[in-house]
Amino acid sequence: MSTDAPTGDAGTPQSAGRPVEIVLGSHLDGRRPGAVDACDDLMREVPAVVHLARYSTGVCDFALEAAPTAVDSTALSAEERQLVDRDVVHVMTYLDAQLRPARSGNLLRIVLHTVRGALFVLQVRREQYLVAMVHAEGVPAAGAEPAPSGVQAADVALSRLANRLRNATSQPALDYGGWLRFGVLPDAVEPGQTRTTSTPRTRMWAVDSSYADLATICRDHLDPQSLHYAAVCRPGQVEATADLLDDDRLEPFADTIGPGRRRAFYGLVGQQIDVLLRMVVRAAHPALGSRVRRLVLDVEEGALYCYPVGLDRYLFAVTLAQEGIASSDERVALLSRELSS
Repeated sequence: MSTDAPTGDAGTPQSAGRPVEIVLGSHLDGRRPGAVDACDDLMREVPAVVHLARYSTGVCDFALEAAPTAVDSTALSAEERQLVDRDVVHVMTYLDAQLRPARSGNLLRIVLHTVRGALFVLQVRREQYLVAMVHAEGVPAAGAEPAPSGVQAADVALSRLANRLRNATSQPALDYGGWLRFGVLPDAVEPGQTRTTSTPRTRMWAVDSSYADLATICRDHLDPQSLHYAAVCRPGQVEATADLLDDDRLEPFADTIGPGRRRAFYGLVGQQIDVLLRMVVRAAHPALGSRVRRLVLDVEEGALYCYPVGLDRYLFAVTLAQEGIASSDERVALLSRELSS
């Protein structure tokens, strides 16, 4: 990847009462892309977003930086943020290739949520990405009621921005995070509660009988409309799983890969989920630290989730339905709290 960094000041408009610096990549020769205004609009709309940039083929086209607050002792320089951006974009392209065997489409969006903030990476077009960072003051605890200026507002606004940029080049909208259809986060659901009247067809597995309770807990949080697979994992080992991959309502997802092969692939991912998580955390560490709350990998057909639930123990979960991402995220948060207790 190129290390070409933005140069030159394109102005410091006041976004939501704070100075925001806009710098352009030197390869643009001073030309200001129209997408800059759309990005500035987002930073006015969601003050929690402190950094927003666009990368094309590994090069930063432009970046918007909000002035750090007095309490933000961990603020990075613009150059340091751009190094983080390039690393996370590189990691996203790697993870996209690693998830291909599931045949669930391209990796569209990454959300890394830590105690210090949140990082978003969205693929806008081939080899073009938006990277955004949210300050910790605007980020609620995972599964908690999101503040209006927090991670949920940034998530929704970024999905709309990415589709606005796609529309400018006559590209169809993508359902980042399931927000295209939901628009707002649905009401939370209780463990074991489903939206269907028929009994889901569930499969459970545990490495031995001592882990059977973990499989049962995972099973109780599954739902045919949202959460379809859940596993408790340690580095190199899956301890227990529960899934609905054999349920008739998921039959359309078996057209290209059957339930058995999909289950086996998710088992392999579960064995190395700590490696994949560390890869993202290592890239984002200078900006967000390493105390992870959750990781979301949003593909064209659903999403994969990783929540730390103890020392070297992780919850790995999957939804196959794009419209179920928001509700399944809530379910996974509930499940992670139960596993952590």
